[in-house]
Amino acid sequence: MRKRVFPWVLTVLLFMGAFNDASAWTKQDTLWEMAYLSVHITDWGQTLDIAAQCQSGAYYETNPILGRCPSAQKVNTYFLTTALLHAGVAHALPPKYRRLFQAGTLSMQVGYVANNANIGLKLRF
Repeated sequence: MRKRVFPWVLTVLLFMGAFNDASAWTKQDTLWEMAYLSVHITDWGQTLDIAAQCQSGAYYETNPILGRCPSAQKVNTYFLTTALLHAGVAHALPPKYRRLFQAGTLSMQVGYVANNANIGLKLRF
């Protein structure tokens, strides 16, 4: 199923980007995207910690896309893909919606990272 969805998502992003005014991207947009990606990378490292420890039963993944006990390769592929998709969507969105998208997804990521830290997950790269 995912193999069928990805080309469509990529096509939509490219289509949206074709009609987007790239000059509308601001320095603030870059800073928001960097903030998101910083927290996204932190979540990535914590998820790799889950992948390393899940066989022992210490932790398990709750993201249904990754599954309960993902491999490090699956985690790496997922986080790289979603980082690229996030940047693509942010760039493709009109400026008035871009900030809502960036702020909303950043808030969600901060929540995930804080929860992961509270349960004792470390960064594992």
